[in-house]
Amino acid sequence: MLSLHADTSHVIQLAVGPAFMLAAIGGTLTVLTNRLARVNDRTIKRRDERAAADAAGQADIDAELRTLRRRAEIINAAVGCSAACAVVVCLLIGLLFLTNELGIAFDRPVAVLFMAAMLALIATYGLLLVEIFVAQRSLHPS
Repeated sequence: MLSLHADTSHVIQLAVGPAFMLAAIGGTLTVLTNRLARVNDRTIKRRDERAAADAAGQADIDAELRTLRRRAEIINAAVGCSAACAVVVCLLIGLLFLTNELGIAFDRPVAVLFMAAMLALIATYGLLLVEIFVAQRSLHPS
């Protein structure tokens, strides 16, 4: 990667990729929080409707509330993975500059942090897909 004590402009060039990754993570967090807000709004609405429903209606609402709870849990896990990814990327960028200033070889720590960030991002998108499948299945139960 870099020789010991590369110039700062080269470190900035290396940090640009992870900085763009942070922008993508921010967009993903926006999508996730919007989905969570819609799930929460729907949950509140259905809980309010449950009191006025008959027994069969309450059973249907209870089934939907269980699905909504599951979706919220999945989205919360995705938000956690996404936030962890963002923290790791920030650590990676900071480490790039810190190790350069200290004159320490940092190839391995940077590679490990980047892999950790990618795994967290993969988990985020995997959970988002699962949540989408759960939402779609709830619209068309088999």
